[in-house]
Amino acid sequence: MIMSGSDSGPLAPGPGQLLEEVAGLVGLRPEQVEEALREASITLKGPVPADRRLTVLRLRMSGLKHSGEGFDFEQSFGPGVWVIAHPANSAGKTSLLECLVWPLRGTPRDLPPDVRSWLRTLSVDVMVAGRPTRISLEFTPAARPAATCRIWTADAEDELLDSADEDLRLVAEASGLEDIGRVISGHLMDALRMDHIAMWQGKGGADGEGAAQVHGWASYFGACYLNPGGEEILLGDVSAAGLPGRLLELFVDVPYSTALTQLAVAGKRETKLVRQRERRAEGDAVARKSDRDAWQRELTMLQSSIAELREEQGRDVTPLLAAADRAGERLRDRVEQLDGLEQALAELTAGRVRTQQALMDTQETWQARRVLGRLDPVCCPRCEEPLEAERRIQERQSASCAVCTRTLPEVDAQTAEAALEQLRTQLSAAETAEGKARDLRDAAKAEVEQAKAAQRSAHAALQDVLAVSGVHHKLRELELRAAVLQGQLAATGLRPKAGAADGADAGSALETAHEVVRQHVEAAARRLFPAMDAQIVELAARFGVQHLDSVRLNRAGHVNAVKAGVKTAFKRLSRGDRLRMRIATVIALLRVGAARGVATHPGLLLIDSVAAEEVTEVPARTLIAELQALSKELPGLQVVLTTAQPELVEGLVPQERLITSSREHLF
Repeated sequence: MIMSGSDSGPLAPGPGQLLEEVAGLVGLRPEQVEEALREASITLKGPVPADRRLTVLRLRMSGLKHSGEGFDFEQSFGPGVWVIAHPANSAGKTSLLECLVWPLRGTPRDLPPDVRSWLRTLSVDVMVAGRPTRISLEFTPAARPAATCRIWTADAEDELLDSADEDLRLVAEASGLEDIGRVISGHLMDALRMDHIAMWQGKGGADGEGAAQVHGWASYFGACYLNPGGEEILLGDVSAAGLPGRLLELFVDVPYSTALTQLAVAGKRETKLVRQRERRAEGDAVARKSDRDAWQRELTMLQSSIAELREEQGRDVTPLLAAADRAGERLRDRVEQLDGLEQALAELTAGRVRTQQALMDTQETWQARRVLGRLDPVCCPRCEEPLEAERRIQERQSASCAVCTRTLPEVDAQTAEAALEQLRTQLSAAETAEGKARDLRDAAKAEVEQAKAAQRSAHAALQDVLAVSGVHHKLRELELRAAVLQGQLAATGLRPKAGAADGADAGSALETAHEVVRQHVEAAARRLFPAMDAQIVELAARFGVQHLDSVRLNRAGHVNAVKAGVKTAFKRLSRGDRLRMRIATVIALLRVGAARGVATHPGLLLIDSVAAEEVTEVPARTLIAELQALSKELPGLQVVLTTAQPELVEGLVPQERLITSSREHLF
């Protein structure tokens, strides 16, 4: 169990005890709860007070005004009340305060654009949680980016104040205004052991259904750089529901307050995701209604076909098998017959061609003999030498050829004509036989086609019956398709909403952890806030708030004041009372922390135009005097305020802590 400061009792359990408590409620092991929290980026850190003191040591800056006049400014600071005073308007009081704010906050809050354009160098030496640190900004208007930042550290305060930048340790640097803001914010939050605050914004996000709004160092710094009286937010300069309360819990060191905020955001994010998933499922079901209707119709038809197939399992297919066999045998016979006729036709065609060729050859030979026999050559047809008279005489006497001397064949016209007639008769017979064979072949072809058609018909009839008869195969196919359709219908139907029946899962672990942590945070707040209430009433009265009977600070950051017996909301207070109540709240934080031995608030207060909300001089002097007294009571307190009425601080603030000038401007 964790003890805190001078409290007489325990404030909160340790992280291990919290995990065991949550695990016992949801039926999980502590490590399972820890894993569920880790997946949501939540770590339960022990409520060990952090040193968050922030003390300004020195401000330095230089620049060039639009008039061409250059300026250099240096001011040392320390604990206590410091006043920036000048009677003239636009003398640079707020600008000087904003120049101090810029390196500390990462971005200025209300620095006039013209003054911003004058700056060339701006640096602040500061003690951050006891560590000497220098934050330096340089501005070069013609460069891109025009602004750069470097953060340096030293081992001791004297080393920081007496050393140039290059003699210190460089720990971070940035270029560009946005990057400068991120680097300064990250460095100071790490050094002061602060985490980003994530607050749920109900109508945030791109979809307008809520999103986490993350707040960093600039939001924290609002508890140091106090709002003027006209603002209605108690702490901080960012208008976000619940943020002032989170700042209060952090700076008064309520254990696990950061974890509670993280758990609340994680729960709302999960609720949003569940709601979106359910809405998408419903939308998908509506969008797929036509598909579902088609699937349902197909499923109904399949179920009917399955029933019919099961009824026809016993049908006899023997006759169809026999018919298919007969058709196949007949087709084979017809094909064999056709093959024989094709071969016979081919042989007759070949015989007819041979007879026709013989007739043509005989005719050509007979014609040639008749023509050549009448020739009377006078020379050799090869060498063209004249034939001798003896050969010509011998040809006539002995019937030998005058050219080759061979015996000339006898040419009998009757014999040749008889041979030709015989060949013509043979050709006519061959043509007749070929024609008959072709007719038989064509008839056989027709029979083959008829047999093929009959065989196909018998086979198709058999397949139709076999498709039904082999029901186990067909049924398997239909049942698989039916199962697919049933799965599609089930997957696209409306899902039941997630609820308690889902069991002890990661979601229930987060929900239970949120409830357990909330109870411990509220218990700690009930112990700490009453002390804060008493301090605020006492301090506000000292600062000049009239007729204040009581205040009741709550975790939402509401003051709930009672003035002269009437409940009065913070925004209903006068502008001056709002500023005084704001200062009283921060001082109360510091007092309660000091009583417990912790320094969770930086201990730095910046107040612009402290007397602007006052009607008379007396309340303003009273406020400044009380701040001066408190700075002695709380040695670490540092207050820097501005006023246009230097007379308010005469005799109240030592001269060395008065920042003023006899010239028209402070710088």
